[in-house]
Amino acid sequence: MIVEVRENHELNTNASLLFSLVFFSIAFIFWFIPGLEKSILVYHNPIYYNKFLLSSLKFLTDAGIPFSLIVCSVLVYFNTGKQDERGENIKFFLVVVFSLFIAGIMGDILKLIIGRERPAIELAGLIESTASHRTLSFPSGHTAKIMGLVIPFVTLSFIKIKYLNVYKGVVLLAGIIVAYSRVALQAHFPSDVLGGVAVAFLFFPLSALLAEKYSKKYGIRKSRNFVIILLYLAFFLAFLEMSL
Repeated sequence: MIVEVRENHELNTNASLLFSLVFFSIAFIFWFIPGLEKSILVYHNPIYYNKFLLSSLKFLTDAGIPFSLIVCSVLVYFNTGKQDERGENIKFFLVVVFSLFIAGIMGDILKLIIGRERPAIELAGLIESTASHRTLSFPSGHTAKIMGLVIPFVTLSFIKIKYLNVYKGVVLLAGIIVAYSRVALQAHFPSDVLGGVAVAFLFFPLSALLAEKYSKKYGIRKSRNFVIILLYLAFFLAFLEMSL
């Protein structure tokens, strides 16, 4: 269901918390059936024997967030001018960038709290991936970040934007591909990816609330400038992560 940022905030909150609970529940079911997760990761071992498929997945897993940010940036540029007199699109974009950052930060904090090792360590010798990672495993940071962007982008509504459903579909597809690639590359357990989605849903209402308060306090022009600054920062961090 496509919902407005302001008028259905309570609906957004209830739905987001429900979806978060559902995804966390499924994640922990997967986690506590270790044989299931192991079999799923082992199933993807052949990917490491196909250089083209492997390199494609590695590209997609890192390019998904920058690509989605490009789509968001284009829409910011062309749809936050005079035609957006009430600042509705500005509030939308504020929700998107707040959600991206909050989901990413909280996901990284949860990694430290939960302390789960990566599949390459827990399943050493059983899976082909031997990649070392700078962070722990649960939840998936890539998934939390991309879904932090995708969820508000897909569920909230713009005003006066052509081909909106096409943009939404493309960004949703990018999010699904990134989430799947984390399992396919054996960088994360399936439960890590489900946990990343749950984190994005959990903090979506907070992002909507902060966007509403910020836009009311600082107005349309300052909010637009802040969105642009946050997008530049998000691009920098996304490409920095790709280079590490």
